[in-house]
Amino acid sequence: MYASKLYSWKFILPAFLLFFGLFLVPNLMGFYYSLTNWNAMSDQVKFIGLDNFREVFTDPSNFRFIYNTLMFALVTSLFKAVIGLALALMLNEGMKSKNVLRTIFFMPVVISNLIVGLIFQQIYNPDTGILNEFLHAIGLGALSQSWIGDPKLAIWSSMGVEIWKAAGFNMVIFLAGLQMVPKEMYEAADIDGANYWNKLMKVTIPFLIPSITINMMLNVISGLKVFDVIFALTNGGPGRASEVINLTIFNQFGLGTYGYGTALGVLLFVFLAVISVGLVKIFTRSEVNAG
Repeated sequence: MYASKLYSWKFILPAFLLFFGLFLVPNLMGFYYSLTNWNAMSDQVKFIGLDNFREVFTDPSNFRFIYNTLMFALVTSLFKAVIGLALALMLNEGMKSKNVLRTIFFMPVVISNLIVGLIFQQIYNPDTGILNEFLHAIGLGALSQSWIGDPKLAIWSSMGVEIWKAAGFNMVIFLAGLQMVPKEMYEAADIDGANYWNKLMKVTIPFLIPSITINMMLNVISGLKVFDVIFALTNGGPGRASEVINLTIFNQFGLGTYGYGTALGVLLFVFLAVISVGLVKIFTRSEVNAG
């Protein structure tokens, strides 16, 4: 009976061929070229083993973009989820303007990352940007900064843009999850005298574990893959202060060091796969325990 429910290989074959040709073959070729000295200066592609990977981890100048990438993924993932959850809880109540507010908070998601980066270049401008102008207007001019010109602030300013843009997407997923919480659970908690915090931790959060899993996995993956926001906002500068791994890969291909750039891409792929599988296992275990 079970075998009769399986799809015929004739249905699976077209999808498998597309997957094999457009995903598996390019990735396998990428693994191979990451083990070579492929570059724009020579027609000869020589096998060099793990030299590219060894150079990645032994060059101290690479620690900056590795640190930036990890911090970007960690900080933006947490803040996007927390702010998205707070917005979802606020706009899930019987507020008259909740549909308008949901649209406003979700609107940044549909704007191109490159356009967002260019807009925030003007907002962060130390002389004419509205952020510093606003701080001066409310008497907090001492807090005005060169937001993307200061090497210590550039990566954090980029994180702020990413959080502002994507928190609305997290909100939508949490709102969908909140519709699955049975009202009877809240009524029973009210009868038992539970306050808002008790209901949030004992009723709402356990039902939101699947939404938290999806949000955190998408947040971490998008954080590790970040490119266009930083490319448009700081281009990795000042110096290499806000450089991330995808920007480094882009620059390496621009320099013609294709083998080294491919090795960085392979490392990112492996790291993303490990993080994704780990997050799914952690949150799936939490989901089972909560159930």
